[in-house]
Amino acid sequence: MATPSLVLPKELPYEFLKKITDDFSDDRKISDSPFGILYKGINPDDGKVIAVKKLQENAPMPPNKAFAQEVQNVMALKHDNIVQLVGFCSETTKRLVQFDKRYIQADITESLICYEYLPNGSLQKNLFGTKGDKVVSSVKPDIDWDTRFTIIKGICHGLRFLHKLDIPIIHMDLKPENILLDANMVPKIADFALSRVREKWTKEEHIASKYPSLEYGCLQQVLACINIGLKCVAIDRKLRPSIVDIVDMLNGLGSR
Repeated sequence: MATPSLVLPKELPYEFLKKITDDFSDDRKISDSPFGILYKGINPDDGKVIAVKKLQENAPMPPNKAFAQEVQNVMALKHDNIVQLVGFCSETTKRLVQFDKRYIQADITESLICYEYLPNGSLQKNLFGTKGDKVVSSVKPDIDWDTRFTIIKGICHGLRFLHKLDIPIIHMDLKPENILLDANMVPKIADFALSRVREKWTKEEHIASKYPSLEYGCLQQVLACINIGLKCVAIDRKLRPSIVDIVDMLNGLGSR
């Protein structure tokens, strides 16, 4: 369900975010990507937990551009299946940096984005688990099919919301690592650093996964999801269903 965002996110001081992430310590690190590192921030005053994403200087696009784009894309969005932005920071300070074997004073901009904290982590970790920095290939058995199917539908509802905006947002980097789960296993789409309007197109990636034995009712839903997926990658782009069509097809399947 989509609702208007009545309270816009507020700008937070860099020193405050540094404090609540324990100076961006490794112990507080949740995940990292080419665009930034995500930390767990705990406010010592009230114990409130948020996720703090610190954009990296060596991101594939300039940090200030990535910051402005992500903030503009998500700051006014509110939907049950979209991660909610709760604050941001952009502060420029002068620092001594080494350049051509000598030190010079340069303006360094720190860009950070703060999100609601989702305790169940990413879909990637919940489906496959991790061992160190590596993904474990075997599927975790403790997520039943009904929960998986609800997650599939939730992701599609979130995508439909993004695609139906006046200026549609195409995520461009949708993957299990960018689907976060709240305490009730409700999926929320995260990380809009690669967002583009609909005129841009994504690169395709193919993944293969193993699934445990399922009863007949589940298998029918799995088969339907596979068929929908095949339609989405049809060679003729005109034959691919829209996200609205996909949601309608999934809703038609219902729950067992």
